[in-house]
Amino acid sequence: MFTKLSLIVTTAAATGALLLDAGIASADVGVRSVPAPGGVDVYVNSWHGNGGPPMSGWCSYTSTVQGDPIGKPLPAINVPFFLPENGPARLWFPSFPTNSTWNIAVTCPGPGGGEARITQYTTAVW
Repeated sequence: MFTKLSLIVTTAAATGALLLDAGIASADVGVRSVPAPGGVDVYVNSWHGNGGPPMSGWCSYTSTVQGDPIGKPLPAINVPFFLPENGPARLWFPSFPTNSTWNIAVTCPGPGGGEARITQYTTAVW
């Protein structure tokens, strides 16, 4: 039942693949989705990982459904958001529960700014 299944998130620290540019130190990112009136709240958080500072700054969020997209909410493609250094970012999307698995990618600036970008991948059921 959807009310009991608020969300299953496979966190980046456990199973995500972290892609780094130029071998820089990395941070870990977690994505959590929570049912909200008329849609879903998505919380993105970053913490110290592998010796690197948490990711922060202007990031982008992409989520696409696995399998047949017919009857599912539209994907979110490169949605910009600001990830604070010491707190989560909250995004809201109009949606309805479909018990589908979503592929999620969060891309943020690498430590120290510059051109390096970090992309963190995870999945969620919503």
